[in-house]
Amino acid sequence: MKAKNKNTEIIFIGLAFFASYFGAGNLIFPPKLGLEAGTSWLPAISGLVLSGIFLPLLALMIISLAGGSVDNITSRVSKHFYKILVGSIMVFANFVSVPRTAAVATEMGIQGIFPELPYVPLVIGYFLFAFYFARTKESVIDKIGKLLTPALVVILFVIVVKGVFFPIGTASAPVVSNPFLHSFLGGYQTGDVLVSFMMPNVFMGAITSKGFTSDEDRNSATFKACAIAFLCLLIVYGGLLIIGAHSGNHFDANTVESAALLSGIVTLVGGKIGMIGFGIAVFLACITTAVAQITSIADYFVELSNDKLNYQITAAVVATVGTSVALLGVDKIIVFSTPLFHAMYPACLALIILGLLRNVLPNDGSFKVSMALTVVYSLFEALLSTGMEVSFITTIVTKMSLYAQGMGWIVPFLVGLIGGTIIYYIIPNKKLNN
Repeated sequence: MKAKNKNTEIIFIGLAFFASYFGAGNLIFPPKLGLEAGTSWLPAISGLVLSGIFLPLLALMIISLAGGSVDNITSRVSKHFYKILVGSIMVFANFVSVPRTAAVATEMGIQGIFPELPYVPLVIGYFLFAFYFARTKESVIDKIGKLLTPALVVILFVIVVKGVFFPIGTASAPVVSNPFLHSFLGGYQTGDVLVSFMMPNVFMGAITSKGFTSDEDRNSATFKACAIAFLCLLIVYGGLLIIGAHSGNHFDANTVESAALLSGIVTLVGGKIGMIGFGIAVFLACITTAVAQITSIADYFVELSNDKLNYQITAAVVATVGTSVALLGVDKIIVFSTPLFHAMYPACLALIILGLLRNVLPNDGSFKVSMALTVVYSLFEALLSTGMEVSFITTIVTKMSLYAQGMGWIVPFLVGLIGGTIIYYIIPNKKLNN
């Protein structure tokens, strides 16, 4: 492939990366973070960029450096850990994330423009549309990057540019004590790192299908595509946060809901035409995420079956499950999303650190013990988030350093990292493995 064509393909792959990470829910939180930060919007952007953009893309780059497969990192924990962790993420996505995209696309997107249209036929039509784009795995990234994402990017950039260069109001004093930390935690709670562990097969498959087959070429293409996704996410997140920061004379940061704030600032920025454009953007943001996740879930189960399952049939089943959950009411399923998030997300963050250090850690004890303690603590925290009270679990979780910041797993991880390295250094591996 000629260099010019390769660069063009990387641009489209980067746009597809952006769309896969950028769900409609990610439209909602930056304006609220900006409104709460007020005049301190710059530290707020820094915190959001670090946790909401840099960490997820860093995870994807680490996976590429590890040979393009999550299993190359998780295998040092256990040969079964990949199936357990990624399988849990896939189930979570199929029963929570994918159906939620349909609900948001329908309620905030389509019905936001045409409120008289009925919910059920729209949801069914949404998943038929998603399956149409997801039915051929090899071309999913092409379809997202070349067809769906450009329209999404144009609409969002128009709203952001107009709102940033023609402010709708003035920034007020911050209502949070530490805008950087507050926005960092806001980005952290989005859970976008999970996408990096859901979709590497699809992402890496798209890259290698364009001729980037060697490790060096794949890594280079991944980094460039991630840079494009980073820039797009920065413009959208940063722009929406700045617009929110300058809406202090229109909205009360202590009372306004995030969705109402977003709708309000879009109306102020673009009027009725802006709301129509926003409705289209919401639909596109949802459908690109749904297509990417349906593809990843189907691909995972096909791989798990050693290719005994047919990809298209599996994708159709995934879409059908998503449709059924969305029609039953996503609110009933959301109850389970918080415990699952607490159980899975720290393990993914721990794997990012282990992936970064994989070439300098002296033995597998670093991987095994650090992950074991992280998972145990995460399960305790997940149990606590259900409202179940077990005294010793409550004590362990709530007394842990950084628990209040949502990062209580860090201490168990560090203890396991250091302790596991020492244990495996002192005791021969054969005795430990017997």
